[in-house]
Amino acid sequence: MATDTDQEKKQFGLQWRPVTFDYLLDRFALTDMRVWVTLLSWVAVIAGSLWATMELIPQSWITFSSSGTDILHFFLFNPALILGMLLFLWIGFEWGFTPVFLSMFIIAFHSGMPWFWALIFGISFVLGMAICAMAYQGFQMPYDLRSFKSLVFFIAITFIGSIASSLGAFIWSFTHNLTAFKTLVIWKSWWSGSFLQSLLIIGPLLMLATPTVERFKQKWFGEVEPEKVSMKWVFGAVGSITGALALFILSGKILGKMRVKEVMNAQQAATVADVINGLESFELISWISIGIILVTGFGAFVLISGWNRRLSEEVDNRTKELSISQEKLEESLDEKKILLKEIHHRVKNNMALMGALLELQQRAGGESDSGQTLQTARSRIRSMAMAHEALYQNKTFSDISMKKYIERIATFTHNSFSNPDVEVDLQFQLDDAKLEMSKSIPLGLLVNEILINAFKHAFCGRNKGTIQLKSSVHENSVELLICDDGVGMPENYNGSAKKSLGMTLIRRFSKQLHGDLEINSGQAKGTSYQLCFTV
Repeated sequence: MATDTDQEKKQFGLQWRPVTFDYLLDRFALTDMRVWVTLLSWVAVIAGSLWATMELIPQSWITFSSSGTDILHFFLFNPALILGMLLFLWIGFEWGFTPVFLSMFIIAFHSGMPWFWALIFGISFVLGMAICAMAYQGFQMPYDLRSFKSLVFFIAITFIGSIASSLGAFIWSFTHNLTAFKTLVIWKSWWSGSFLQSLLIIGPLLMLATPTVERFKQKWFGEVEPEKVSMKWVFGAVGSITGALALFILSGKILGKMRVKEVMNAQQAATVADVINGLESFELISWISIGIILVTGFGAFVLISGWNRRLSEEVDNRTKELSISQEKLEESLDEKKILLKEIHHRVKNNMALMGALLELQQRAGGESDSGQTLQTARSRIRSMAMAHEALYQNKTFSDISMKKYIERIATFTHNSFSNPDVEVDLQFQLDDAKLEMSKSIPLGLLVNEILINAFKHAFCGRNKGTIQLKSSVHENSVELLICDDGVGMPENYNGSAKKSLGMTLIRRFSKQLHGDLEINSGQAKGTSYQLCFTV
């Protein structure tokens, strides 16, 4: 049977559920196999990414003679970028951030770039990934690409991320004194290669493998709940991206000034066109940064609006739930008050009934043994108590199970009145029905009286016997049969039965049930009581 979570995943797709370092270390101990196997696998991926990057990077990048095709191929098939993006989406941002950043930092440092600019160059690759993380975290959009909506969202956000990460092309170009033309070639090849990689490699892998990966994550790490968006998270994400963009703009400004100085120093009579050509790349990076800032600001506005809307919806839903709960509590309180009054009324009536039974026992005077008289009265009281006990043990405080009720009364009567010299076997074949309290009390007393008579008189002169209790239920009609294989009643039992208190009570209780009672007895076949009544 599918769970609610499974149904939700089928309907809305697989949402991004990152496994953060904090979650991993809080949930599992350091000695847990899942922790060190995960960390060792991650280190192996980082090492493999670094090796593959150094092996696959075109030498033309190092010699600064690369063409747009070489650069596009590098970004399209770079294992570090592919693995980093998949790790980011499947496991979490920090898992994908590290191999990408280290690979790009090593490339920049190996090419002769100063370490400070190499750091900025490495961060440029992660900037696009950070924008994707903010988008998936804030909009809670499925990332399995199984729906048109999630596919369009993936294409849009990876395009913006590719443009954002391509700002590193200007860092590369400026620090290696490339011309504006080569800068534009690197920039176009950079973002188009990254975008094509997302469309042609990462997208299909997400579509095919994401369900399997999510099942493995749930089995390996347990159920990971998506982190809720808060104002702190929104401001932190927007602030981080804004700070990175500001750093790029500042870097572009510094590098632009350096390029102008180089142009002025290289040419004794530098023209305005030469200066403009030197600032052309800086102008391009500025406009791209402004565009990304606008997109980020719009995204932040949408996130805050959506967060406020979801917060309002949660407050409204919680308020409705509290109102419904209050109404249910008030209804339950009213029911308890009514039930308490009803219980008081029934206890009062049952106390009156017990008094009447004792008075009838006193008038009958047929039993000289006061101990046996008290035992019979105790059994009758216990039968009524069992009805109340069955009522308050029921979850709905109504409708008593006839089968369990009769079985308990029969067992109690057997334990109270059975002769140790006579082995009596109680046999039950009872269909169940729901009884109201008004029917339970007289039925219980009737069964009690029949069994008391059987234990007292049915097996005289015998060492064993059988009492059967059977019931069948047809719609609202119940047919109850209680029979024994004892000695039966004497031939003149009709006359004596009218004077017997037990038989008088049996007939009165059957009338309270509005039932038809038939009694059959014979010395060869024992005694049977057949009662038909409605419920």
